Amino acid sequence: MKRRLLLVDEDTASSSMLMQQLVDSQWVEVCGQASRLDQAWQMLQTLRPDLVLLGEIRESERGVISQQFRLAFPQLSFIAVCSPQDLMWEPFFRNLGIWVVTKPVQPGQIEALAMIPQSVGITMPKEAHRPLSSQANISPATSFSPEQQLVAETPPEPVYTAGEARPKHLITVYGPKGGVGKTFLSRELAIYFSQQKSGEKKLRVLAVDFNLDLGTFATTLNLPRTPNLFTWVQEIDSQLHEWVKRQGRDPLEIGMEEWQEYAAGVRLSPADIEKFTVTHVESGLQVLTSPRDIRHSFEIRNYHLYLILEALKQSAYDVIIIDTAPDTTDATIQALFFAEQVVMVGNPVVDSIENIQRLLKLLREAEYPEERIQVCMNRLQRKEMFTLDEIRAYFQLHPSKKIYPIPDDVEVKKSINTGAPMMLQQGRTAAKDAIETLGKALLPEESENADGPSKNKSKERPALLRWLWG
Repeated sequence: MKRRLLLVDEDTASSSMLMQQLVDSQWVEVCGQASRLDQAWQMLQTLRPDLVLLGEIRESERGVISQQFRLAFPQLSFIAVCSPQDLMWEPFFRNLGIWVVTKPVQPGQIEALAMIPQSVGITMPKEAHRPLSSQANISPATSFSPEQQLVAETPPEPVYTAGEARPKHLITVYGPKGGVGKTFLSRELAIYFSQQKSGEKKLRVLAVDFNLDLGTFATTLNLPRTPNLFTWVQEIDSQLHEWVKRQGRDPLEIGMEEWQEYAAGVRLSPADIEKFTVTHVESGLQVLTSPRDIRHSFEIRNYHLYLILEALKQSAYDVIIIDTAPDTTDATIQALFFAEQVVMVGNPVVDSIENIQRLLKLLREAEYPEERIQVCMNRLQRKEMFTLDEIRAYFQLHPSKKIYPIPDDVEVKKSINTGAPMMLQQGRTAAKDAIETLGKALLPEESENADGPSKNKSKERPALLRWLWG
């Protein structure tokens, strides 16, 4: 059976030539050709291809749109077309599970990839259109056809109204080296945001620990580790298994690719998120913690993460902050592309600076929007081997791009060891002021409604500047 191929490339001449060359192919049938981004999205929904060839569309960042396509249509296979000069970012695409071919594209390359067994998208039987459980729910989504969506039998809980998700801030905290204080900074920012207001109400904030195997976000707040992400994954799997059994199939006989195909038609209810979170009583912060047992992290698949992130996007939280692992696994990559803003954390030592520079280079090559990234140098001493200006130059940041320094502070260690967030403590410290400055840069609109003595401050405290540069 021929695989249906969608061509997405503004170079219509090359696309037409490839289409002509594949006319007599036994393996591939070109079902459409898109030269604009809006055309591509529409054809992905209406034509239901098996393969998508991603060329160049200048109106969008190719790395970003590739990941958006992949997350929206995980049951499809994607092929990125690179020029020989662009092959430097081939590892980035391969990390996302996207094949890479070089220009000019040969028909034989496409046919060879089409012959490889892979997830091919399924037409779900009528029985599959029933909800996974009485609480299953979907929100209107343009990225899935009606045949793939599951219809809810019961309305969602009052906390969430389908189709009316509130505007939110999606922030990922990432550091490509361990031990730089990334989880500490994630905790303090989450606590800071939880104390801010939108109008008369405090912001609803959710912190998510995406360091799946060695996450310690719950530990830093003295919180229990149950329920957690794996608890949610177990429920997802339980619902999927029941669904498959109703179709007369044995879940043990279904492979990973088929599970991904089934998951592609599922929408989790954002109203159910709170069932899997724990709450920090002092601040009201809700936390979706990493698995309690490291072995559980091995059972969390890419499609679980995709479903969870989609539910978070549709949730009623005002701020969602994700703490990631210091790696480039799929969980971390998905968290980076999920975010509206990324806080890149390091400290002023050679290996940390080198890792950030390498990661920034990779993201630039993938055309990731650099305006999303805020660089933070943690544990800054009064006198360092490298100045912030030297670090900025090494990172090739624009002179106007600010690096946010967090000074080394004896109170930080006390806070980490006691599980008492600095942002809830009385008094001012240099580190606390610096974290607040970063928080205001990430949420400038909400900062005007901040509680406490920092209310309506428009400038950094002179004492902090003197401390850093004196």
